Formats: sequence, structure tokens, C-alpha cells
Amino acid sequence: MRSRFVGLAAVFYSALLILAALLGALWDRNVFTLGDRSLLSLLIGVAIACGTVTSGILLFRLVPVLRKLSDELAPLLVDGARGRDLVLVSVASGVGEEVFFRGALQPVLGIVLASLLFGVLHVGPDRRYLIWTLWAVGAGFLFGYLYIWTGGLLAPIAAHVLHNAATLLLWKRSRRSSTAAGNEPPVEPTVVRGER
Repeated sequence: MRSRFVGLAAVFYSALLILAALLGALWDRNVFTLGDRSLLSLLIGVAIACGTVTSGILLFRLVPVLRKLSDELAPLLVDGARGRDLVLVSVASGVGEEVFFRGALQPVLGIVLASLLFGVLHVGPDRRYLIWTLWAVGAGFLFGYLYIWTGGLLAPIAAHVLHNAATLLLWKRSRRSSTAAGNEPPVEPTVVRGER
């Protein structure tokens, strides 16, 4: 993950925040509501992130296609990335996506449509990535229910940011451990169908 990618991510997620604010103004809604019980919401978000990270690790171990996709994507996303860049992208994506999908869209479109649109944002270049899209739809429903349950964005933002950061940092660590053990990761990602 190069600093250019981090910059592009910051621009994209800032644009989502601006779009959310504009939609909020148009619909006369506060799209930045954090909820009333901050400490409880934060603790719920942390607990949910622990569950989603654990589930992700189990799926990774049980589903071979996830390991293959991981090997293909790692050189682009985590190999050579600095930990702080991974955390910055996690914060930007978690805040930007939650404010847009839960804070702006969900109150108007409902949880089902907002979650499906969240999944659309996570469509990969070919059908092997369908599992990632389905995971994102499920996460959209989970974060959407957190938004409803806690009455604000703090719990879904905390869960989303912590999930992304933990997943990326654990992924980076496992790749470094694999390299140290003599299992060199591939230098070039496998070419995805349709790319040259």
C-alpha cells in the first residue's frame, strides 16, 4: 500500500462524508448522530469487532478461495505497507462508509437497501470476489442493526474501524511471519482475468 493509495482513500472517503452531509442537508437529517450512550456504544462496537475478526479468521482457515485471494491481493494491499497507513485507511473507510451508508442512506432507504448498496461498493473484479461482496452485505446488515440498536453511529463506526484495522494488521503480520519462516509470498500477484 503506497502513500498514493492512502491519499486516494482519504479523498474517496472524504467525498463520501461530503456527499452524506449534502444528503443530510437535502433531507433535513443529522447524518452524524453518534447516539446517546457513548461508552456503551463504544463497548458494543469493540465486542462486535472482536466477533467479526474472529469469524473472518475462521472463514479464512476454512475456505481455500479466501486464502488464494489473500495471496493475490496481499502484494497490493499489505506487503510493504506501514502499519500506520493501514490504520489510517481503516479509520477513513470505517468513518466514511458508516456516515454515508448508515447515517445518510439507511434512515431514508431502509436497512435492506442500504446494506445491499454497501455490498455493491465491495464488488470485486470477477466472481471469485463474490464471497467478499456477500461478507460486506452481511456486515452492512450487522452495522445497520448496530445503528438502530444504539441510536447512532458510534457503535458501527467503532466496529467497522476496528474490524478493518485488526484484519489488515493481522494479515500483514501473517505475511511477515510466513516470509520469516521461509515461505516467500509471491512477488507478483496472479493476473486477474481481464487484466494484462
